[in-house]
Amino acid sequence: MRVVALVACLAILGAALRPEASLAQPSAAAEHRSVPRAGGQHAGPQAGASATTAPATTENLEPPPVSPTFSSLSLLGDHLHAVRWELGIVGAAIVTVGIKDWDWGNGSGFQTIEEGWFSKNTRHGGMDKIGHSFSTFVIADLLTDRIRANASDPTGAPITAALVAFGIMGLVETVDGFTGRHRFSREDIVANGVGALFSIFRNTVPGLREKLDWRIMYTPASFERPGITTDAGILPPYERQRYIMALKGSGFETLRNTPLRYAELHVGFDARGFERRERELGYPIERSFYVGVGLNLNEVLFGSGPQPNFARYRDTLPGWAVRKTFEYVQVPYTSVYHENRFSTVRRVGGTFRD
Repeated sequence: MRVVALVACLAILGAALRPEASLAQPSAAAEHRSVPRAGGQHAGPQAGASATTAPATTENLEPPPVSPTFSSLSLLGDHLHAVRWELGIVGAAIVTVGIKDWDWGNGSGFQTIEEGWFSKNTRHGGMDKIGHSFSTFVIADLLTDRIRANASDPTGAPITAALVAFGIMGLVETVDGFTGRHRFSREDIVANGVGALFSIFRNTVPGLREKLDWRIMYTPASFERPGITTDAGILPPYERQRYIMALKGSGFETLRNTPLRYAELHVGFDARGFERRERELGYPIERSFYVGVGLNLNEVLFGSGPQPNFARYRDTLPGWAVRKTFEYVQVPYTSVYHENRFSTVRRVGGTFRD
């Protein structure tokens, strides 16, 4: 399941509604934090004429990774208070999607299901499991950013954000247990945990966030077989999704001053033929890996390279929103892929043939 771009957009809206979370300014805690000096003295915000105010940069918005520590309930309370508006918006978004796309409200008694993982006899070929991991990752990633921007003590922000995101998606799965369509799946809970752990890993390993993105592509009709169109839902159906890991040249010091700063290496996955419309049209079950080269749109639009772009607006709210979108969403026609279908299963008389 599948909170992806909608949650990201609404979380950005939540940031815009909070004047204390201005994206162009460092946090108040950072401004007033004293700096130790020799002899035990401390330099405050007015320590001397030589102490100048640092301009707002990406570092102000997205602080460098810190060790994933977690020390007290008071720290947890500080983090949750810092993202209270974002949590409310995420909750409202999930309820809206749940009612519209996931049959919430058309309930029954609590039911469980063994869904499996990526095999040919699963309901979605593993796309639902990747969707769970990705949704948890996106929620955790956004909350990490907002905790770091707004909490008085952002220590352990990736841990708090991952725990909260895992709890949110666990609650989503529990509510699914009361709908006859989806039901509660232990595999989905595991997938949520994988997404939460990946967010912690990406936000605590120094330099990893600058090097690696995880994205979803909503594939256009020209990418798919004839007859595959969008269902009347808020989120794209599984037969129109592709998930991509992007390794960015701009994240490597040796490539930063070369044209390769604009390039990315991609590895992607999708599964086709599992959904109702595809079965009705008689399409085979196929699971595919993709490798390819893509264009780093954030670097093109907001990078500090020699080409003119919108770098001056990168730390405004619109600039931040665009950058976050491109961090999680792969734009079609900005990459070239080689496809390797590692599994094709054709249907014959209602059965499968390898």
